[in-house]
Amino acid sequence: MKRFAAWLLLALVSAAATAQDATPTAEAAAPLAAPLTPLHQGYAFEQTDVLVRQRLFGLAHGLSLLAGACLDLADQSGSTQEAYAAWHAKQATVIDGLVTDLSRYYFGARAEEARWGDLVRALNLKDNIRDVLGDVTLEEACATLPTAIIRPRYELDRLLAESKLPETEATAPVANPEAAVPPAPTSSVVPDAAAPKASE
Repeated sequence: MKRFAAWLLLALVSAAATAQDATPTAEAAAPLAAPLTPLHQGYAFEQTDVLVRQRLFGLAHGLSLLAGACLDLADQSGSTQEAYAAWHAKQATVIDGLVTDLSRYYFGARAEEARWGDLVRALNLKDNIRDVLGDVTLEEACATLPTAIIRPRYELDRLLAESKLPETEATAPVANPEAAVPPAPTSSVVPDAAAPKASE
């Protein structure tokens, strides 16, 4: 019994010393920020500059979903990764700018806290490519990605630059539909007839 009491006393003293050395994590932890709530929902059809950025972000989001899904296909992963990485390297500055601009639009003073997923939710975009492929199989979509992603419709930098044309030029009909900003964000890198929509 004396041994048990001595052991218990030693354990209590040890626990007390450890508790004094440890910093209280509950008190030291910074309070969690409130979840981000968008100031706007969906597309800004009345604000052309914002709408262009929303569409281009939707396009980039759809491509990232498709590329991510293609990596799970053994026979497609190498070519997909290479094609998407090359495209992303060329478009990274524009994509970063789109994220910054849309974060300000949707989250105002808390824009710097916004992440990709926050913008996806604010725009009501899909987060699973299989939800938007329709009749096209993932294998078919992935097989077209390396050749489709180099087409003009995925040149976000050019599309953004063309959207800044003077009003008279911007409203003129576009002779080449490939050069026009897509009417809605798509994740398509499949033939146009089977193009899936990334938005609901």
